[in-house]
Amino acid sequence: MTPQQIVGLGVRLLAVWIAIRSVGIFIQNATAFRALDMADKAFNTGVLTAWWLAVALLLWLFPMWIAHKLIPRTRFENKLNVEPMEVARVGCCLLGLWLLVNHLGTMIWFLFKGALTPGTSSVIRTFAPDERLEFFALSIQVALALFLTFGSARFTIIALRQPRTTSAEREAAE
Repeated sequence: MTPQQIVGLGVRLLAVWIAIRSVGIFIQNATAFRALDMADKAFNTGVLTAWWLAVALLLWLFPMWIAHKLIPRTRFENKLNVEPMEVARVGCCLLGLWLLVNHLGTMIWFLFKGALTPGTSSVIRTFAPDERLEFFALSIQVALALFLTFGSARFTIIALRQPRTTSAEREAAE
């Protein structure tokens, strides 16, 4: 794996992070604007979210072009002795853990708030409608973070665009 390929993988991971964060922020802002009777501002939030999703899509589709701009071209023999799949899995796990660190505190706050509200109804029913929407968006972000952390092998197949191979097949190829 060349240094540019490692940076290209990092660019793809950045694209995933931008997409997850922009959708989460869109839902939170749209809810806040609706609660403040500023629905006209929700359109601006939608345009900004579309912009960031387009940036994430470009980063996902052209990671090597960006990597070659960031790191000068070297000869193909300039390889690091690391399996691409392992690097990708480590990167996915780190991204997933980082997203968990960012969102788990808010998730715990929501659960405590619901648990401390008097009554016998479910935790979700104690939330206001805008809080339910925010909790739903947060739940999706935490689920994606858990997938990136614990399903990194599946995600790396998508990110590297390579079929899954067994260790015996890799050894036979070398």
